[in-house]
Amino acid sequence: MLLQTQLRRSLTKTVNHTRFTSSSSSTPSSTTDQQTQPQLTNFPRKTTHAHHHQERKPSSFVDLKCINVASGKGGDGSIHFFKGLVNPNGPPCGGNGGRGGDVWIVASKEVTSLGGLLNRYKAPDGAVGQRQNMHGKDAEEVEIIVPVGTLVRQPPIFLDLSTDGERHLIVRGGRGGFGNPHFTSNEIKGPGIASRGEKGKNIWLELELKTIADAGLVGLPNAGKSTLLKRITNANPKIASYPFTTLNPYVGTIEYPDSHTITVADIPGLVAGAHLNVGLGHEFLRHVERSNVLVYVVDLGGLDAGADFLVLRDELERYKQGLSGKPSLVIANKADLGQIAKENLKGLREAVGKSAQGKEMLVVPVSARDDKNIGVALAHLRKLVDGCKVVKDGDADALSVL
Repeated sequence: MLLQTQLRRSLTKTVNHTRFTSSSSSTPSSTTDQQTQPQLTNFPRKTTHAHHHQERKPSSFVDLKCINVASGKGGDGSIHFFKGLVNPNGPPCGGNGGRGGDVWIVASKEVTSLGGLLNRYKAPDGAVGQRQNMHGKDAEEVEIIVPVGTLVRQPPIFLDLSTDGERHLIVRGGRGGFGNPHFTSNEIKGPGIASRGEKGKNIWLELELKTIADAGLVGLPNAGKSTLLKRITNANPKIASYPFTTLNPYVGTIEYPDSHTITVADIPGLVAGAHLNVGLGHEFLRHVERSNVLVYVVDLGGLDAGADFLVLRDELERYKQGLSGKPSLVIANKADLGQIAKENLKGLREAVGKSAQGKEMLVVPVSARDDKNIGVALAHLRKLVDGCKVVKDGDADALSVL
């Protein structure tokens, strides 16, 4: 019994030592990698399938991201000889290696955030050459799908992906190595050498969303922007009765009966002093800057709706001159609050009239909670986004406070 126990322990040590030795020896040394024409073994290598862009779901809206991108290595050429009955070492017949996978970047209107991107993209390597002059298979390419309006920065690369379906090559895969027939000469009829595949390229890219939505909802904290976005789009923002519920932009899509679509972003609430970076002001104002149309959401249940609107306009202009001059619509939310809403609406229209400086800026009273007047607001928003003439504010005077 004692002899069997000792024998079992001895066999276990031997197996563990064998495993450690085999795994260590399978890693090529750095000296071998540096050789230009090394002799290659005839072990087949597997190719992997290309990674795809959305391998994980975004946890929140992301508009700035750095990713690492690597193309595939070219497959190694192989060393083989035709074997006949007369001459067991006939002429060379080793195939060339396949090309490594390329990495492309593609803009898509179906994607609204950079949050679904991986931190690293690696294209597969090309396959090694085989006997009988069979060349290795070229590797599959990898596509990185990003939203339309994405900027790609990495000198000398600078791309502005502004069109749906736009596609650019980022890094090309390495060329495959030559099999031993390539090295045949008058002096050497049966070369025993082949070349390794070319290494792939590896770079870092900085991605930034230039335009995050057609329209951006701008308002003070707890003005009802998230409730409004949830009513009019397919987004599902967090909604609560305390300020700063929204800490990241949410982007939703309005779909009209004729299948026309508009993207709308719920931008985190601005506060007085945002242009000085109070309350993460610079971060939030950066999102405002990259919306084509501004939708001011003003709370008619507050102390002074007109003053709240002027705070928003002032912060935009102080952050960047001319920013408040973008095409704009004012949505007066919580219009179902009775007399206080009526008084605030009157003051708001006066403030908008003075601030617009002759430009047309419509004020639409709505109740996002009850879906009242939402259709009217969406119709005017579409006209703004589509670049049509905005309906004069006089047309909105016929809309009563709900």
